[in-house]
Amino acid sequence: MAIQVWPLSRSKRTAKLTRGRTKEKFDYHSPLSHRTRSVYLSAFTRSRMSSNFSAGHMADTFNHGIATPITPKSTQTGTTTTSTITGPPEESPLRIRTLDSSNYRLGGTNARRQVVMSELDEQVPEVPLDWYFKYILPPLPDGINTEMIVNSLKQSKVIKNNKWVGIPEEPRLDKRHEDKVYAGFENVFEEIIAAAKTQKPDLEQQFALKLTPEKNVTSERDSSTKPDAHFTTLEEAARLGRDGGKPSVYNVWDSHEFKKNNEGVNDTMNICVSQIVYDMQQIMALDPCRRFTFGTSINNRAFRLWFCCRGAFLTAEPFDFMNEPEKLVHVFLSFAFASRTDAGWDPSMTCILPTCPTEKRQYKIQVGDKTYVTVKVLSDYAADSPIGRATRVWLVTDEADPSNRQYVLKDVWVDSERATEDEIRSALLIDIEEKCGGDARALVENHLLTPVAFEKLCINTSADDTAGVIMRGGSVPKNLNHLKLIVPQQSGSSKRSRISTQENVVDVVLSGIRARYVQTGDTVRNSARVTHRFHYRIVFFEYARTMYDEKHLSNALGALADVIEALRWIHKSNWVHRDISCGNIYWYECKTAGIDGENRGLLGDLEFAKTRTPSVAHEVHIGTFNFMASEVITGHYLFRPTLNVNLLEDPTQLLKPDVFTQPQFIFNPLHDLESIWWILVYILYFNEDQQNIVDTELANDRAKKALKLFTQEGQTLDRLQFLQTNDELTVEGTCLSPSFKFVITMARAYAAKLHAAYSSYAKHLSAYKEGIFEIHDYLVKALKLAHDDPQVDSIELVGVTRSLKRKFDKMESGRDSGDAFSSKKNKKTKKKTWSPDAMQ
Repeated sequence: MAIQVWPLSRSKRTAKLTRGRTKEKFDYHSPLSHRTRSVYLSAFTRSRMSSNFSAGHMADTFNHGIATPITPKSTQTGTTTTSTITGPPEESPLRIRTLDSSNYRLGGTNARRQVVMSELDEQVPEVPLDWYFKYILPPLPDGINTEMIVNSLKQSKVIKNNKWVGIPEEPRLDKRHEDKVYAGFENVFEEIIAAAKTQKPDLEQQFALKLTPEKNVTSERDSSTKPDAHFTTLEEAARLGRDGGKPSVYNVWDSHEFKKNNEGVNDTMNICVSQIVYDMQQIMALDPCRRFTFGTSINNRAFRLWFCCRGAFLTAEPFDFMNEPEKLVHVFLSFAFASRTDAGWDPSMTCILPTCPTEKRQYKIQVGDKTYVTVKVLSDYAADSPIGRATRVWLVTDEADPSNRQYVLKDVWVDSERATEDEIRSALLIDIEEKCGGDARALVENHLLTPVAFEKLCINTSADDTAGVIMRGGSVPKNLNHLKLIVPQQSGSSKRSRISTQENVVDVVLSGIRARYVQTGDTVRNSARVTHRFHYRIVFFEYARTMYDEKHLSNALGALADVIEALRWIHKSNWVHRDISCGNIYWYECKTAGIDGENRGLLGDLEFAKTRTPSVAHEVHIGTFNFMASEVITGHYLFRPTLNVNLLEDPTQLLKPDVFTQPQFIFNPLHDLESIWWILVYILYFNEDQQNIVDTELANDRAKKALKLFTQEGQTLDRLQFLQTNDELTVEGTCLSPSFKFVITMARAYAAKLHAAYSSYAKHLSAYKEGIFEIHDYLVKALKLAHDDPQVDSIELVGVTRSLKRKFDKMESGRDSGDAFSSKKNKKTKKKTWSPDAMQ
């Protein structure tokens, strides 16, 4: 593809990933609602500027700040290389969420921008302007004639000598600051609105353009975005004009960034683009009511439009707003008279504004014929990615239920070809009943989360999706140029800001490292794609503790045993879960929930569950890294004999062409069961026995071991060796608390049984023998033995100490010095002022 390349491209670098979590007793499964945990991931190779581009050639391609698509020299005599934008395959390749990195969670503004660029593969497809006007831009009001409005503006001298009054004809030649140079846009906008209302008096304006270049946008989470201008509601515009306050992210849309120099001036272009992309990402991340948003970047006279939804991030070919005034009029009128829905807001969500500084924003959310009121956020980390599923989870109450019973509501954008979670659950239970009987179905159903409401959301009568509604049925052109995204290095970029969640930086580390590997539908780098998705919500009856938060060891063991009991029948029905983690296994206490019944373990998150067909390979890179089976991480069978018997007896067998061919890898039930084993190991490594806290030396040794097992520093071989080597599964070998001795012994037996099953399966890869996988009964008995042990029953867990977490953080970042309990005090952060108007 032809890529517009701006220098200062980056080489390989290592991304250090983090998650955070709050200290709530109950939780769903949010990395951001847990204590932050950091983890190294493998370095990515970034695209470098090709040597086929010369500075002289690049300099000749610009006019009035508008960049002309660049063709690599090697293809200039032939056809331009382009990329094809298509829909996702049935399963998408592994994708690491770079927005989970500490560079984003803890970094300064410039560092965060850089991570956002990486999340977008450092490139954005550039669509034709007329296509953008037709399928992306909000439609013009009926009866508006832009040509007539331009003529009217010329007659009133708003456009004089083919330039807009109040804006220099060549901004790049003006010696004033860009804020002053482009300040006339606000007046130009108002004149365009006045001319439109003269042409059609019954027009109802919805939004206004406000220039606030020195004002940071406010939100409940820290936000460092500072757009030069933006469209906002008329009420918000009046407030900003009245008291000069800061704009609220919940009212900002179509952020603008201005730079006087041409797009051809590399650093200027890079800064402008990085700012607008970051502005848009922040809106999508911070405001749960947004389905999509817009952006505008201006370099000299080049007016470039942007667009972001959960399926695509696009930019349009720029136009010269001086020489093409009709296009500027079209854009401003489309934005000024758009409905809130056409501007990107979700009509099925309304905000309940806080009345005091200690309150958080609440939302009324519609699911079917019910309205739920949020109590608190349980998970929203996934929404930080501008493209993706954007899963948000709330604790909610039913507005019509006077008992205020609490439920869990999940809002997600599902890949268009995928089934919904309620559909998968229903199909799974039907299969279990048909193949294993009604009793098996009842048992499994008792250990799954129970949906009480669900809906594929609609806008009017059409499904709310990125293809038919948001992009109005427009097929993205297949051959496009791509804009290269680069953040230039700036002074002060290494300065750290407060974490973007509600956590203190001191909480970053050991108590729960988790690197989420999610399926976004994007292709590998340098081949951008559009992944269409639809909007979906589901409400669950149970609100339970995840294995991250369960602090009674016996309960955790009981939950794991219950889930394996359910998996026995799930696996017998030829289904696999494929995404088991600490975040989707729960301990549910009926008494706490105020209902009758037995306390039990629950399994959630069925989005990636599917039937297992022997002849069809699954896309296997799905799951949470800390709990993924070693074979799943690598995509290869790791327990196969090095050489089979025939090769050892007859060397002529080596002449066969397929003698060392790797069999087709298929996700199997053992991989689900290994995930549960890693959950058990994780619980032991990231918790202490409250009554028997280990000494500093053992704590340090444990942290080093955890670093190898639950980050990628140690890589898969360390995890595989830990699973295979029974001699290491002792109190001394694991560096765990002596109080956990019996549980460690049980974990050792679990690993041995799992290893034997893997080895047996590896001998019969060509045959489909289900009996090999039937080790559930043994594993359940082992877990229940530990669960029923009186000493284990008395163990109350407590997360590792903050000082040890700081030790672990230093070890990860290569800054290790001193013992686990030496650390500097945190610097106090400046208190934020609060205004009820600013929170609207």
